[in-house]
Amino acid sequence: MYALNTDAARAGDSRSSFIDATGKYVGKFTKAEDIVANSGTRGIAFDFVSNDGQKARFALYTIKADGSQIYGFKQLMTILTVLKLRGIPAPVPMEAKVWDRDAGQEVTRAVPQFADLVGKEIGVLFEMEEYEKRDGTTAWRPNFAGAFQAQSELTATEVLDQKVQPLQLAKMVAGLKDRPLKVKPAGGIAEGNRAAAEHAFSDFDDNSPPF
Repeated sequence: MYALNTDAARAGDSRSSFIDATGKYVGKFTKAEDIVANSGTRGIAFDFVSNDGQKARFALYTIKADGSQIYGFKQLMTILTVLKLRGIPAPVPMEAKVWDRDAGQEVTRAVPQFADLVGKEIGVLFEMEEYEKRDGTTAWRPNFAGAFQAQSELTATEVLDQKVQPLQLAKMVAGLKDRPLKVKPAGGIAEGNRAAAEHAFSDFDDNSPPF
């Protein structure tokens, strides 16, 4: 009834090239682009590639035009802490893949990036979040939910407290969950990043790839 199909066998071993499941991942940021929304709010648009080759794109809004900090700033500070960075210098031009709406495809061009955030191994937590596309249909995308040290699995608080045994990460992972569109919490990680996620994808056509 069934004959061996080696191509199908190989495909069965492979995972999606995009992060499509809530959970923890270890990898590197391949882009950390300085972005400014129409409102003047600043942020960073990240491209992440796991050690397994799965990719994700997300953004964190950090500071409003009036200089006040918003939730994404705290999340950025967790990233700096687990990477053991006391600060990051001003962005510099670095090549990255970006979506060109006119061309309808990704192109490589120089964009302002925070070089110290790129290429360092880091652990990242993602929650899958459903969103509505321009045509009214829905899709899912990974939403940043936390960071930890790749090797030690220490969280930012544990690093600051000079802990040597990771105890918080398991609790954080246990608290992760998918975020369907109909669920709109009045706060928390998903809500705090909603505007940033929308900005991260605002330059993408509905038919463009998530990475």
